[in-house]
Amino acid sequence: MKSTICLAEDRAACEPPLKLLLLSLNRHCSGIAINLFYPPAKDGFVNWIKKYPQVRLQTARLMSGYGWNVKPQAIMQLLDDGFDEVIWIDSDVIVNRNVLPIFSGLTSDTLVATEHTLAEERDDRNALRARLWGLPVGRGLPFALSSGVVRVTKDHYHLMGRWWELLRSGKYQESQQKKWQERPIHMLGDQDVLTALLTSKEFSQIPIHILRRGKHIIQFDGVYGYSVAERMRNLLGDGPAFTHSGAAKPWSLEWRTKSSSGLREYIKMVYLGLSPYTLSAMRFRHELGCDTEWMEPHYALSRILRTLGMGYPPLVGLPIAASMDLVRVIKYMQKLRRLKPALAPEV
Repeated sequence: MKSTICLAEDRAACEPPLKLLLLSLNRHCSGIAINLFYPPAKDGFVNWIKKYPQVRLQTARLMSGYGWNVKPQAIMQLLDDGFDEVIWIDSDVIVNRNVLPIFSGLTSDTLVATEHTLAEERDDRNALRARLWGLPVGRGLPFALSSGVVRVTKDHYHLMGRWWELLRSGKYQESQQKKWQERPIHMLGDQDVLTALLTSKEFSQIPIHILRRGKHIIQFDGVYGYSVAERMRNLLGDGPAFTHSGAAKPWSLEWRTKSSSGLREYIKMVYLGLSPYTLSAMRFRHELGCDTEWMEPHYALSRILRTLGMGYPPLVGLPIAASMDLVRVIKYMQKLRRLKPALAPEV
């Protein structure tokens, strides 16, 4: 099976994480071709990437104005180019070891996606996203899927076409102009549309291999992004193959001028300085060829917790993770208490 890894980025400000992903892939997955769609590439980047012959840089823009929603179009182009298997990886992901064995041995009709974060809006037990899109339901999933890492084959070409069709629809494009909190749940992002399609009757026969949060991928998505249970699982063995910086992007923050207003904001900023993504990124700082000051701890508490955790991602930030787990449990108990009167049988 002819395979490739697909990366795409249209924001020059995201060049640091894109380089980090390429560096980690070069270290751990040097035996596979990488196709990179990066229209903003300047001469400096073009010269830098010449050191990595497995990377094919494509600077032609796929479609303007679609940002991360370009995934199915990029994947279909590579399938049209003759690849049998395409592994998409978001540019804000770092790989921690050879990821190719994860996909070996899978049947060609099996699609790979990842489990999403701990956020409440990610639940999809009743195929809510398919229903809201008006699609006949074929199955349910215990959670919405993330498209941070996706593996597709030629068998999924029609699915990619339908995904691209819905992402181009007027309703979806209109929703993307709204703030994140104001978007309907089935149009939060491209992955919610993919979840809707895979739970619809039309595509419910496609086998899904799910990369589990904490086991295969760290979904670092703010203060609830890396739970104590996941950390304990990662203390032994090689840890997750992927680390995803899904919340605030540490490389894009103006740390020198960033001020924290209130305790909650302060804890969020401290915790971001303890991100497992940043800790993984530090291995490549001397090869990055750009500013790496953002990798440093910017608060005294961040520095202390990094030292106490010995720079080891499962241990760094563990006290804050425990506190956030407790907050989440308390919120869940309060929610059950509010629901209890409505669930009580009538006398």
